[in-house]
Amino acid sequence: MESIRPDNTAPIPLRPAPNQFGSIMLRFVGLLAIAIAILALVYSR
Repeated sequence: MESIRPDNTAPIPLRPAPNQFGSIMLRFVGLLAIAIAILALVYSR
């Protein structure tokens, strides 16, 4: 069985911007905190 190798030996590019993942996580955590605060206010009344 022949092994298939790419023409160039450059590393495979991963996802271009890990920064985007961080900002998505930051938004998710922020929205989660806001939702928890609203639910806590509604529950406390």
